[in-house]
Amino acid sequence: MLQLWVNIFGDTEISLRIPSVLLSMIVIVLVYQIGCRTVSYFTGSCAAFLTSLHPFQIWLAQDVRNMYQLAILFVLCATLVLPGLMKGKWQNWWLYIGCGSLAMYSHYYAIFGLVAHGFYVIVMAGTYWYRWVIAMGSIGLLLLPWAVIILPVFLSGQLADPGYIDFYYFIGLMLRDFSLGTVVSSSISQWTAIVMTVVFFMGALMLLKDKDRDRSFILFLVMWPVVAIVGIYLVVLHRNTLNTFYFLMAFPAVYVIVCGAWEYIRYIDKFRRIADIVVTLYFMLIVFGLWNYYFVDEWSKNRGLREIASIMKADVKSRDVFISNFPDPTQDYYLRTIIDDRIMLPANLDMTYSDVLSELNMFENDYDRLWFIPMISPNWDADSLALNAIENKYLSDYQYVSKKLALMRFVVQPSEAVGVTFVGKTFIEGPKIEYVHLTVNGISDIYDVNIGDELIVTLVWSTKIPINDSYVVFVHLLDTKGHLLASHDGIPGDGLKPTNYWDINERILDRHRFDIPVFNRDQSVVLVAGLYQEQTAERLLLYDDADHVPLTELQLISDN
Repeated sequence: MLQLWVNIFGDTEISLRIPSVLLSMIVIVLVYQIGCRTVSYFTGSCAAFLTSLHPFQIWLAQDVRNMYQLAILFVLCATLVLPGLMKGKWQNWWLYIGCGSLAMYSHYYAIFGLVAHGFYVIVMAGTYWYRWVIAMGSIGLLLLPWAVIILPVFLSGQLADPGYIDFYYFIGLMLRDFSLGTVVSSSISQWTAIVMTVVFFMGALMLLKDKDRDRSFILFLVMWPVVAIVGIYLVVLHRNTLNTFYFLMAFPAVYVIVCGAWEYIRYIDKFRRIADIVVTLYFMLIVFGLWNYYFVDEWSKNRGLREIASIMKADVKSRDVFISNFPDPTQDYYLRTIIDDRIMLPANLDMTYSDVLSELNMFENDYDRLWFIPMISPNWDADSLALNAIENKYLSDYQYVSKKLALMRFVVQPSEAVGVTFVGKTFIEGPKIEYVHLTVNGISDIYDVNIGDELIVTLVWSTKIPINDSYVVFVHLLDTKGHLLASHDGIPGDGLKPTNYWDINERILDRHRFDIPVFNRDQSVVLVAGLYQEQTAERLLLYDDADHVPLTELQLISDN
Protein backbone atom coordinates (compact mmCIF):
# COMPACT_ATOMS: atom_id res chain seq x y z
CA MET A 1 0.00 0.00 0.00
CA LEU A 2 2.73 2.46 0.98
CA GLN A 3 4.75 1.61 -2.13
CA LEU A 4 1.74 2.30 -4.33
CA TRP A 5 1.15 5.59 -2.52
CA VAL A 6 4.79 6.64 -3.03
CA ASN A 7 4.63 5.82 -6.74
CA ILE A 8 1.64 8.14 -7.10
CA PHE A 9 2.30 10.96 -4.62
CA GLY A 10 6.08 10.88 -4.13
CA ASP A 11 8.28 10.23 -1.09
CA THR A 12 8.35 13.59 0.66
CA GLU A 13 7.89 13.48 4.43
CA ILE A 14 4.42 14.97 4.28
CA SER A 15 3.36 12.58 1.54
CA LEU A 16 4.63 9.56 3.47
CA ARG A 17 2.81 10.56 6.67
CA ILE A 18 -0.56 11.38 5.12
CA PRO A 19 -1.75 7.72 4.89
CA SER A 20 -1.22 7.26 8.63
CA VAL A 21 -3.17 10.45 9.34
CA LEU A 22 -6.08 9.38 7.13
CA LEU A 23 -6.18 5.87 8.59
CA SER A 24 -6.09 7.26 12.14
CA MET A 25 -9.07 9.49 11.35
CA ILE A 26 -11.01 6.46 10.13
CA VAL A 27 -10.03 4.55 13.29
CA ILE A 28 -11.46 7.40 15.40
CA VAL A 29 -14.82 6.98 13.64
CA LEU A 30 -14.74 3.20 14.13
CA VAL A 31 -13.92 3.56 17.84
CA TYR A 32 -16.92 5.85 18.12
CA GLN A 33 -19.08 3.20 16.45
CA ILE A 34 -17.82 0.48 18.81
CA GLY A 35 -18.49 2.71 21.84
CA CYS A 36 -22.01 3.48 20.67
CA ARG A 37 -22.66 -0.19 19.86
CA THR A 38 -21.44 -1.32 23.28
CA VAL A 39 -22.54 1.36 25.75
CA SER A 40 -23.89 4.69 24.51
CA TYR A 41 -23.31 7.69 22.28
CA PHE A 42 -21.66 9.43 25.23
CA THR A 43 -19.15 6.59 25.71
CA GLY A 44 -18.51 6.41 21.98
CA SER A 45 -17.86 10.14 21.83
CA CYS A 46 -15.51 10.03 24.82
CA ALA A 47 -13.58 7.05 23.42
CA ALA A 48 -13.24 8.78 20.04
CA PHE A 49 -12.11 12.01 21.75
CA LEU A 50 -9.49 10.08 23.73
CA THR A 51 -8.30 8.38 20.54
CA SER A 52 -7.87 11.74 18.84
CA LEU A 53 -5.80 13.26 21.69
CA HIS A 54 -3.81 10.47 23.32
CA PRO A 55 -0.04 11.00 22.81
CA PHE A 56 0.46 7.42 21.64
CA GLN A 57 -2.28 7.86 19.04
CA ILE A 58 -0.80 11.17 17.89
CA TRP A 59 2.54 9.45 17.39
CA LEU A 60 0.94 6.59 15.43
CA ALA A 61 -0.89 9.10 13.25
CA GLN A 62 2.41 10.77 12.34
CA ASP A 63 4.48 7.63 11.89
CA VAL A 64 5.18 6.49 8.34
CA ARG A 65 4.58 2.87 9.30
CA ASN A 66 0.82 2.53 9.02
CA MET A 67 0.47 -1.23 9.47
CA TYR A 68 -0.77 -0.78 13.05
CA GLN A 69 -3.60 1.54 12.03
CA LEU A 70 -4.47 -0.79 9.17
CA ALA A 71 -4.58 -3.83 11.44
CA ILE A 72 -6.68 -2.02 14.06
CA LEU A 73 -8.98 -0.61 11.38
CA PHE A 74 -9.71 -3.99 9.83
CA VAL A 75 -10.16 -5.69 13.22
CA LEU A 76 -12.71 -3.01 14.15
CA CYS A 77 -14.49 -3.50 10.82
CA ALA A 78 -14.54 -7.25 11.41
CA THR A 79 -15.92 -6.60 14.90
CA LEU A 80 -18.79 -4.50 13.56
CA VAL A 81 -19.84 -7.19 11.04
CA LEU A 82 -19.42 -10.08 13.49
CA PRO A 83 -23.02 -9.98 14.83
CA GLY A 84 -24.35 -10.20 11.26
CA LEU A 85 -22.03 -13.13 10.58
CA MET A 86 -23.45 -15.01 13.55
CA LYS A 87 -26.97 -14.37 12.26
CA GLY A 88 -26.09 -16.11 9.01
CA LYS A 89 -25.85 -13.04 6.75
CA TRP A 90 -23.61 -14.03 3.85
CA GLN A 91 -22.46 -10.50 3.06
CA ASN A 92 -21.23 -10.17 6.65
CA TRP A 93 -19.49 -13.53 6.34
CA TRP A 94 -17.52 -12.33 3.31
CA LEU A 95 -16.81 -8.97 4.91
CA TYR A 96 -15.53 -10.66 8.07
CA ILE A 97 -13.18 -12.93 6.11
CA GLY A 98 -11.93 -10.01 4.02
CA CYS A 99 -11.37 -7.68 6.98
CA GLY A 100 -9.78 -10.41 9.09
CA SER A 101 -7.40 -11.38 6.30
CA LEU A 102 -6.40 -7.77 5.59
CA ALA A 103 -5.87 -7.19 9.31
CA MET A 104 -3.51 -10.16 9.52
CA TYR A 105 -1.65 -9.13 6.39
CA SER A 106 -1.22 -5.67 7.94
CA HIS A 107 0.24 -6.99 11.21
CA TYR A 108 0.02 -10.47 12.67
CA TYR A 109 -0.80 -9.05 16.12
CA ALA A 110 -4.29 -8.53 14.72
CA ILE A 111 -4.79 -12.18 15.67
CA PHE A 112 -5.41 -11.08 19.27
CA GLY A 113 -8.56 -9.18 18.33
CA LEU A 114 -9.80 -11.98 16.08
CA VAL A 115 -9.21 -14.60 18.78
CA ALA A 116 -11.03 -12.40 21.31
CA HIS A 117 -14.06 -12.58 19.00
CA GLY A 118 -14.29 -16.18 20.16
CA PHE A 119 -15.55 -15.01 23.57
CA TYR A 120 -18.39 -13.16 21.85
CA VAL A 121 -19.17 -16.29 19.86
CA ILE A 122 -19.20 -18.54 22.94
CA VAL A 123 -21.74 -16.37 24.76
CA MET A 124 -23.83 -15.24 21.81
CA ALA A 125 -23.90 -17.89 19.14
CA GLY A 126 -24.97 -21.03 20.90
CA THR A 127 -25.11 -23.77 18.28
CA TYR A 128 -23.99 -21.38 15.52
CA TRP A 129 -20.41 -21.17 16.68
CA TYR A 130 -19.31 -23.08 13.57
CA ARG A 131 -20.04 -20.01 11.40
CA TRP A 132 -17.24 -18.09 13.08
CA VAL A 133 -14.95 -21.14 13.06
CA ILE A 134 -15.47 -21.56 9.30
CA ALA A 135 -14.75 -17.85 8.78
CA MET A 136 -11.53 -18.10 10.82
CA GLY A 137 -10.54 -21.20 8.86
CA SER A 138 -11.09 -19.28 5.63
CA ILE A 139 -8.87 -16.48 6.92
CA GLY A 140 -6.22 -19.09 7.69
CA LEU A 141 -6.35 -20.40 4.13
CA LEU A 142 -5.99 -16.89 2.73
CA LEU A 143 -2.90 -16.42 4.91
CA LEU A 144 -1.06 -19.40 3.41
CA PRO A 145 0.92 -17.26 0.90
CA TRP A 146 2.06 -15.07 3.79
CA ALA A 147 2.97 -18.11 5.90
CA VAL A 148 5.01 -19.68 3.09
CA ILE A 149 7.19 -16.56 2.90
CA ILE A 150 7.36 -15.48 6.54
CA LEU A 151 7.58 -18.71 8.53
CA PRO A 152 10.92 -19.82 7.00
CA VAL A 153 12.34 -16.41 7.96
CA PHE A 154 11.27 -16.86 11.57
CA LEU A 155 12.51 -20.45 11.65
CA SER A 156 15.90 -19.33 10.30
CA GLY A 157 16.45 -17.33 13.49
CA GLN A 158 16.00 -13.74 12.36
CA LEU A 159 15.49 -11.80 15.61
CA ALA A 160 14.26 -15.08 17.04
CA ASP A 161 16.58 -15.63 19.97
CA PRO A 162 14.36 -16.61 22.92
CA GLY A 163 14.08 -13.82 25.43
CA TYR A 164 12.95 -13.68 29.03
CA ILE A 165 11.25 -10.92 30.93
CA ASP A 166 9.45 -11.26 34.23
CA PHE A 167 5.73 -11.44 33.53
CA TYR A 168 4.70 -8.91 36.17
CA TYR A 169 7.43 -6.50 35.11
CA PHE A 170 6.29 -6.98 31.52
CA ILE A 171 2.68 -6.12 32.40
CA GLY A 172 3.79 -3.05 34.35
CA LEU A 173 5.95 -1.88 31.47
CA MET A 174 3.19 -2.31 28.89
CA LEU A 175 0.47 -0.65 30.96
CA ARG A 176 2.75 2.19 32.08
CA ASP A 177 3.58 3.23 28.54
CA PHE A 178 0.04 2.56 27.34
CA SER A 179 -1.53 4.91 29.89
CA LEU A 180 0.09 8.10 28.58
CA GLY A 181 2.68 7.07 26.04
CA THR A 182 6.43 7.48 26.45
CA VAL A 183 6.18 11.24 26.99
CA VAL A 184 6.21 11.54 30.79
CA SER A 185 8.33 10.17 33.60
CA SER A 186 7.80 6.58 34.67
CA SER A 187 6.61 7.66 38.13
CA ILE A 188 3.71 9.62 36.60
CA SER A 189 2.80 6.97 34.03
CA GLN A 190 3.02 4.22 36.65
CA TRP A 191 0.36 5.77 38.88
CA THR A 192 -1.73 6.67 35.85
CA ALA A 193 -1.56 3.04 34.71
CA ILE A 194 -2.69 1.80 38.13
CA VAL A 195 -5.71 4.12 38.15
CA MET A 196 -6.54 3.29 34.53
CA THR A 197 -6.36 -0.46 35.22
CA VAL A 198 -8.64 -0.15 38.25
CA VAL A 199 -11.14 1.92 36.26
CA PHE A 200 -11.00 -0.61 33.41
CA PHE A 201 -11.95 -3.54 35.63
CA MET A 202 -14.59 -1.47 37.44
CA GLY A 203 -16.09 -0.60 34.07
CA ALA A 204 -15.94 -4.22 32.95
CA LEU A 205 -17.88 -5.37 36.03
CA MET A 206 -20.46 -2.59 35.73
CA LEU A 207 -21.07 -3.23 32.05
CA LEU A 208 -21.25 -7.01 32.45
CA LYS A 209 -23.81 -6.63 35.26
CA ASP A 210 -26.02 -4.33 33.19
CA LYS A 211 -28.74 -6.52 31.69
CA ASP A 212 -29.58 -3.84 29.13
CA ARG A 213 -26.17 -4.19 27.49
CA ASP A 214 -24.90 -6.79 25.03
CA ARG A 215 -22.85 -8.83 27.47
CA SER A 216 -21.30 -10.95 24.76
CA PHE A 217 -19.92 -7.86 23.03
CA ILE A 218 -18.69 -6.43 26.32
CA LEU A 219 -16.98 -9.72 27.15
CA PHE A 220 -15.16 -9.52 23.83
CA LEU A 221 -13.93 -6.00 24.67
CA VAL A 222 -12.78 -7.12 28.12
CA MET A 223 -10.90 -10.12 26.76
CA TRP A 224 -9.26 -8.36 23.81
CA PRO A 225 -6.56 -6.61 25.91
CA VAL A 226 -6.16 -9.72 28.09
CA VAL A 227 -5.52 -11.90 25.03
CA ALA A 228 -3.16 -9.23 23.66
CA ILE A 229 -1.09 -9.04 26.87
CA VAL A 230 -0.72 -12.82 27.09
CA GLY A 231 -0.09 -13.19 23.36
CA ILE A 232 2.60 -10.50 23.20
CA TYR A 233 4.34 -12.04 26.21
CA LEU A 234 4.38 -15.48 24.58
CA VAL A 235 5.83 -13.96 21.41
CA VAL A 236 8.58 -12.26 23.42
CA LEU A 237 9.54 -15.62 24.93
CA HIS A 238 10.16 -17.00 21.44
CA ARG A 239 11.24 -13.88 19.55
CA ASN A 240 13.42 -11.48 21.49
CA THR A 241 11.92 -8.20 20.35
CA LEU A 242 9.56 -5.96 22.28
CA ASN A 243 8.05 -2.52 21.79
CA THR A 244 5.52 -1.30 24.32
CA PHE A 245 3.35 0.21 21.58
CA TYR A 246 2.45 -3.34 20.49
CA PHE A 247 -0.29 -3.25 23.13
CA LEU A 248 -1.92 -0.42 21.18
CA MET A 249 -3.37 -3.17 18.99
CA ALA A 250 -6.03 -3.55 21.70
CA PHE A 251 -6.51 0.12 22.56
CA PRO A 252 -10.14 0.46 21.29
CA ALA A 253 -11.36 -2.05 23.85
CA VAL A 254 -9.57 -0.32 26.73
CA TYR A 255 -10.75 3.16 25.72
CA VAL A 256 -14.38 2.07 25.37
CA ILE A 257 -14.44 0.20 28.69
CA VAL A 258 -12.71 3.05 30.57
CA CYS A 259 -15.01 5.68 29.08
CA GLY A 260 -18.00 3.47 29.82
CA ALA A 261 -16.82 3.20 33.43
CA TRP A 262 -16.69 6.99 33.70
CA GLU A 263 -20.24 7.27 32.38
CA TYR A 264 -21.55 4.67 34.84
CA ILE A 265 -19.70 6.09 37.84
CA ARG A 266 -21.12 9.53 37.08
CA TYR A 267 -24.60 8.05 37.58
CA ILE A 268 -23.68 7.51 41.24
CA ASP A 269 -24.10 10.91 42.91
CA LYS A 270 -21.53 10.43 45.68
CA PHE A 271 -18.82 9.40 43.18
CA ARG A 272 -19.64 11.82 40.36
CA ARG A 273 -17.33 14.60 41.56
CA ILE A 274 -14.46 12.16 42.16
CA ALA A 275 -14.93 10.67 38.70
CA ASP A 276 -14.91 14.12 37.08
CA ILE A 277 -11.79 15.14 39.01
CA VAL A 278 -9.96 11.97 37.94
CA VAL A 279 -10.92 12.52 34.30
CA THR A 280 -9.86 16.18 34.49
CA LEU A 281 -6.49 15.22 35.94
CA TYR A 282 -6.05 12.59 33.24
CA PHE A 283 -6.87 15.14 30.56
CA MET A 284 -4.33 17.55 32.08
CA LEU A 285 -1.70 14.78 31.99
CA ILE A 286 -2.52 14.16 28.33
CA VAL A 287 -2.00 17.87 27.59
CA PHE A 288 1.25 17.76 29.57
CA GLY A 289 2.35 14.70 27.60
CA LEU A 290 1.54 16.39 24.29
CA TRP A 291 3.56 19.43 25.35
CA ASN A 292 6.52 17.16 26.07
CA TYR A 293 6.00 15.35 22.79
CA TYR A 294 6.10 18.51 20.69
CA PHE A 295 8.35 20.87 22.62
CA VAL A 296 10.71 18.92 24.94
CA ASP A 297 13.59 17.11 23.23
CA GLU A 298 13.87 14.52 26.01
CA TRP A 299 10.39 13.18 25.23
CA SER A 300 10.04 14.04 21.58
CA LYS A 301 10.09 11.32 18.92
CA ASN A 302 12.19 13.68 16.82
CA ARG A 303 15.70 12.25 17.13
CA GLY A 304 17.41 14.93 15.05
CA LEU A 305 17.92 13.09 11.75
CA ARG A 306 16.73 16.07 9.70
CA GLU A 307 19.40 18.26 11.28
CA ILE A 308 22.05 15.57 10.82
CA ALA A 309 21.08 15.19 7.17
CA SER A 310 21.46 18.93 6.58
CA ILE A 311 24.92 18.89 8.20
CA MET A 312 26.07 15.97 6.09
CA LYS A 313 24.62 17.49 2.92
CA ALA A 314 26.90 20.50 3.31
CA ASP A 315 30.04 18.43 3.89
CA VAL A 316 29.81 14.99 2.26
CA LYS A 317 32.47 14.25 -0.36
CA SER A 318 32.66 11.67 -3.14
CA ARG A 319 34.91 9.24 -1.22
CA ASP A 320 32.77 9.22 1.93
CA VAL A 321 30.80 6.29 3.32
CA PHE A 322 28.04 6.13 5.92
CA ILE A 323 28.11 3.22 8.37
CA SER A 324 25.06 2.22 10.36
CA ASN A 325 25.16 -0.23 13.26
CA PHE A 326 21.39 -0.79 13.27
CA PRO A 327 18.86 -1.65 10.52
CA ASP A 328 17.15 1.73 10.72
CA PRO A 329 15.12 2.63 7.59
CA THR A 330 14.78 6.25 8.71
CA GLN A 331 18.52 6.77 8.31
CA ASP A 332 18.31 5.44 4.77
CA TYR A 333 15.38 7.72 4.05
CA TYR A 334 16.97 10.96 5.24
CA LEU A 335 20.37 10.17 3.70
CA ARG A 336 19.14 8.61 0.45
CA THR A 337 19.95 11.71 -1.66
CA ILE A 338 22.99 12.81 0.36
CA ILE A 339 25.40 9.89 0.39
CA ASP A 340 25.24 6.92 -1.97
CA ASP A 341 27.51 4.47 -0.16
CA ARG A 342 25.82 3.21 3.01
CA ILE A 343 26.96 0.08 4.83
CA MET A 344 25.62 -1.69 7.92
CA LEU A 345 28.04 -3.13 10.47
CA PRO A 346 27.58 -5.60 12.00
CA ALA A 347 25.70 -6.90 8.97
CA ASN A 348 24.17 -9.75 10.98
CA LEU A 349 23.86 -10.91 14.57
CA ASP A 350 26.64 -13.49 14.22
CA MET A 351 29.40 -10.99 13.42
CA THR A 352 32.15 -10.57 16.02
CA TYR A 353 34.47 -7.66 16.73
CA SER A 354 37.13 -9.28 14.54
CA ASP A 355 34.60 -9.67 11.73
CA VAL A 356 33.75 -5.97 11.89
CA LEU A 357 37.45 -5.06 11.77
CA SER A 358 37.92 -7.33 8.76
CA GLU A 359 35.05 -5.64 6.95
CA LEU A 360 36.56 -2.23 7.68
CA ASN A 361 39.93 -3.39 6.34
CA MET A 362 38.31 -4.61 3.13
CA PHE A 363 36.83 -1.30 2.05
CA GLU A 364 39.02 1.33 3.71
CA ASN A 365 41.06 1.76 0.52
CA ASP A 366 37.89 2.89 -1.26
CA TYR A 367 37.06 5.69 1.17
CA ASP A 368 38.70 8.69 2.81
CA ARG A 369 36.09 9.43 5.49
CA LEU A 370 33.46 7.51 7.44
CA TRP A 371 30.25 8.96 8.87
CA PHE A 372 28.64 7.15 11.78
CA ILE A 373 25.59 7.53 14.02
CA PRO A 374 25.92 5.19 17.03
CA MET A 375 22.58 3.54 17.81
CA ILE A 376 21.96 1.70 21.08
CA SER A 377 19.73 -1.37 20.85
CA PRO A 378 19.49 -4.57 22.91
CA ASN A 379 18.59 -6.50 19.76
CA TRP A 380 21.35 -5.41 17.38
CA ASP A 381 24.98 -4.53 18.11
CA ALA A 382 24.21 -4.48 21.83
CA ASP A 383 27.96 -4.49 22.63
CA SER A 384 28.70 -1.51 20.34
CA LEU A 385 31.07 -3.57 18.18
CA ALA A 386 30.89 -1.11 15.29
CA LEU A 387 31.63 1.97 17.40
CA ASN A 388 34.50 0.30 19.25
CA ALA A 389 36.06 -1.01 16.04
CA ILE A 390 35.78 2.33 14.24
CA GLU A 391 37.09 4.35 17.19
CA ASN A 392 40.05 2.01 17.67
CA LYS A 393 40.93 2.11 13.99
CA TYR A 394 40.18 5.62 12.75
CA LEU A 395 40.62 9.15 14.02
CA SER A 396 37.45 11.11 14.74
CA ASP A 397 37.74 14.76 13.75
CA TYR A 398 34.08 15.80 14.07
CA GLN A 399 31.22 15.10 16.44
CA TYR A 400 27.84 16.77 16.62
CA VAL A 401 25.00 15.96 19.00
CA SER A 402 21.56 16.57 17.52
CA LYS A 403 18.72 16.01 19.98
CA LYS A 404 18.99 12.26 20.75
CA LEU A 405 21.63 11.27 18.20
CA ALA A 406 25.33 11.91 17.74
CA LEU A 407 26.92 12.32 14.32
CA MET A 408 30.57 11.29 14.14
CA ARG A 409 33.05 11.65 11.31
CA PHE A 410 36.23 9.59 11.03
CA VAL A 411 39.18 9.87 8.66
CA VAL A 412 41.03 6.85 7.27
CA GLN A 413 44.35 8.72 7.13
CA PRO A 414 45.14 10.67 10.34
CA SER A 415 47.02 13.30 8.36
CA GLU A 416 43.71 14.30 6.70
CA ALA A 417 41.87 15.01 9.96
CA VAL A 418 40.73 18.55 10.70
CA GLY A 419 42.93 20.01 13.44
CA VAL A 420 45.57 17.24 13.38
CA THR A 421 49.17 18.23 14.18
CA PHE A 422 52.24 16.40 12.95
CA VAL A 423 54.61 15.48 15.80
CA GLY A 424 57.10 12.93 14.46
CA LYS A 425 58.96 12.35 17.74
CA THR A 426 60.53 8.94 18.49
CA PHE A 427 61.48 7.55 21.89
CA ILE A 428 64.72 5.59 22.19
CA GLU A 429 62.90 2.32 22.91
CA GLY A 430 60.94 2.57 19.66
CA PRO A 431 57.53 4.23 20.25
CA LYS A 432 56.92 7.17 17.93
CA ILE A 433 54.21 9.83 18.16
CA GLU A 434 53.22 10.43 14.56
CA TYR A 435 50.34 12.86 15.07
CA VAL A 436 48.26 14.44 17.80
CA HIS A 437 44.63 15.44 17.49
CA LEU A 438 42.67 17.50 20.00
CA THR A 439 38.94 18.04 20.40
CA VAL A 440 37.28 20.37 22.87
CA ASN A 441 33.72 19.27 23.66
CA GLY A 442 33.79 17.19 20.48
CA ILE A 443 34.97 20.04 18.21
CA SER A 444 38.33 19.98 16.45
CA ASP A 445 40.74 22.86 15.91
CA ILE A 446 39.78 24.67 19.13
CA TYR A 447 42.54 26.02 21.37
CA ASP A 448 40.65 28.34 23.76
CA VAL A 449 39.23 26.33 26.67
CA ASN A 450 37.21 27.00 29.79
CA ILE A 451 36.52 25.35 33.14
CA GLY A 452 34.74 22.01 32.69
CA ASP A 453 35.48 21.65 28.97
CA GLU A 454 36.15 18.06 27.94
CA LEU A 455 39.45 17.50 26.17
CA ILE A 456 40.06 14.40 24.10
CA VAL A 457 43.69 14.07 23.10
CA THR A 458 44.30 11.37 20.49
CA LEU A 459 47.87 10.25 19.94
CA VAL A 460 48.73 8.32 16.79
CA TRP A 461 51.60 5.94 17.58
CA SER A 462 53.78 3.61 15.53
CA THR A 463 57.10 1.79 15.84
CA LYS A 464 59.86 0.70 13.48
CA ILE A 465 61.29 -1.87 15.88
CA PRO A 466 59.82 -4.47 18.27
CA ILE A 467 59.12 -3.13 21.78
CA ASN A 468 59.90 -5.54 24.59
CA ASP A 469 58.23 -3.84 27.56
CA SER A 470 54.77 -2.50 28.33
CA TYR A 471 54.77 1.24 28.88
CA VAL A 472 52.14 3.61 30.23
CA VAL A 473 51.30 6.73 28.25
CA PHE A 474 50.80 10.00 30.11
CA VAL A 475 49.21 13.20 28.82
CA HIS A 476 49.69 16.20 31.11
CA LEU A 477 48.32 19.72 31.03
CA LEU A 478 51.01 22.05 32.44
CA ASP A 479 51.09 25.77 33.19
CA THR A 480 53.99 27.99 32.16
CA LYS A 481 55.92 27.03 35.31
CA GLY A 482 55.52 23.32 34.67
CA HIS A 483 52.88 22.77 37.37
CA LEU A 484 50.47 19.93 36.65
CA LEU A 485 46.87 21.09 36.11
CA ALA A 486 45.26 17.93 34.72
CA SER A 487 46.37 14.55 33.45
CA HIS A 488 45.42 11.17 32.11
CA ASP A 489 47.60 8.06 32.18
CA GLY A 490 46.88 4.67 30.67
CA ILE A 491 47.90 1.70 28.58
CA PRO A 492 47.62 2.71 24.89
CA GLY A 493 44.42 2.05 22.97
CA ASP A 494 42.18 2.26 26.06
CA GLY A 495 44.16 -0.61 27.58
CA LEU A 496 43.79 -2.86 24.53
CA LYS A 497 47.14 -2.12 22.87
CA PRO A 498 50.10 -2.59 25.27
CA THR A 499 53.32 -1.41 23.63
CA ASN A 500 54.93 -4.87 23.74
CA TYR A 501 52.15 -6.13 21.43
CA TRP A 502 52.61 -3.50 18.74
CA ASP A 503 53.40 -4.73 15.25
CA ILE A 504 56.01 -2.93 13.19
CA ASN A 505 54.42 -0.03 11.24
CA GLU A 506 51.06 -0.68 12.92
CA ARG A 507 49.07 2.48 13.53
CA ILE A 508 47.85 2.78 17.14
CA LEU A 509 45.15 5.27 18.14
CA ASP A 510 45.41 6.22 21.78
CA ARG A 511 42.72 8.48 23.32
CA HIS A 512 43.03 10.37 26.60
CA ARG A 513 40.09 12.22 28.14
CA PHE A 514 40.03 14.78 30.95
CA ASP A 515 38.21 17.96 31.93
CA ILE A 516 39.68 21.42 32.32
CA PRO A 517 39.98 22.10 36.08
CA VAL A 518 39.16 25.27 37.97
CA PHE A 519 41.75 28.02 37.42
CA ASN A 520 42.22 31.47 38.90
CA ARG A 521 43.32 33.51 35.89
CA ASP A 522 43.55 33.42 32.13
CA GLN A 523 46.83 31.86 31.08
CA SER A 524 48.68 29.85 28.47
CA VAL A 525 49.11 26.14 29.10
CA VAL A 526 50.72 23.30 27.20
CA LEU A 527 49.82 19.68 26.58
CA VAL A 528 52.71 17.23 26.82
CA ALA A 529 52.91 13.46 26.41
CA GLY A 530 55.34 10.69 27.16
CA LEU A 531 55.75 7.14 28.44
CA TYR A 532 56.99 5.48 31.59
CA GLN A 533 57.67 1.93 32.68
CA GLU A 534 54.67 0.31 34.30
CA GLN A 535 56.64 -1.17 37.23
CA THR A 536 59.24 1.51 38.00
CA ALA A 537 57.48 4.66 36.71
CA GLU A 538 60.77 5.60 35.03
CA ARG A 539 60.14 7.78 32.00
CA LEU A 540 61.38 6.92 28.53
CA LEU A 541 63.72 9.38 26.87
CA LEU A 542 63.73 10.81 23.39
CA TYR A 543 66.91 11.06 21.35
CA ASP A 544 67.42 14.62 22.64
CA ASP A 545 67.25 13.30 26.25
CA ALA A 546 63.87 14.93 26.90
CA ASP A 547 61.34 12.80 28.80
CA HIS A 548 58.21 14.26 27.23
CA VAL A 549 56.95 15.71 23.96
CA PRO A 550 55.25 19.13 23.81
CA LEU A 551 52.05 18.63 21.82
CA THR A 552 50.17 21.93 21.59
CA GLU A 553 49.51 25.16 23.47
CA LEU A 554 46.09 26.13 24.79
CA GLN A 555 44.62 29.28 26.24
CA LEU A 556 42.64 29.01 29.48
CA ILE A 557 39.98 31.70 29.18
CA SER A 558 37.28 32.11 31.83
CA ASP A 559 33.77 33.36 31.09
CA ASN A 560 34.38 36.26 33.43
